[in-house]
Amino acid sequence: MQARTKKTLALITVGLVVTAVAFVGVLYALIRDSDPRLPEITAFAHGHAEQVAPLAFCNLYLENCETGRLAELDVPPGSALQLSLPQEIVDAPWRMVVVYQDPSGQVVVQERAHRAGETRAVTVPSTEELQLAGVEIQLPSAVIDEQGLTQARAAWSIKTA
Repeated sequence: MQARTKKTLALITVGLVVTAVAFVGVLYALIRDSDPRLPEITAFAHGHAEQVAPLAFCNLYLENCETGRLAELDVPPGSALQLSLPQEIVDAPWRMVVVYQDPSGQVVVQERAHRAGETRAVTVPSTEELQLAGVEIQLPSAVIDEQGLTQARAAWSIKTA
């Protein structure tokens, strides 16, 4: 290889390295200053999908809490609500509270606890006999109330009726 060719290749290499370093620096600055995103549940029903942010999200000791909004997604009787859970929920023990309403207006509440790693998705039915009114996914905290119950540190709430 000629000296001129070597010099040209060296300049091109230096230019590429400088460009790569600048790109990584800009990318780092953007990521460093961005707000961390809270985990979201994907809810799907009746042909519509919704990203559900937490209604409340605290650390393990119920400190540094952030609040969000109640999500709404129509789930007609005879349909089902499908929930796809983020890794932050899947990797922890969690509880699902399901609220139904029967034709007389009576409210029926069902709760189910899940172990860490047990499932990544759940399907919640809605029937004519028990119309789905809402669902809440909860992560437990390290705080126990006066009745000896674990307080939720995070909750994703969906109103469905």
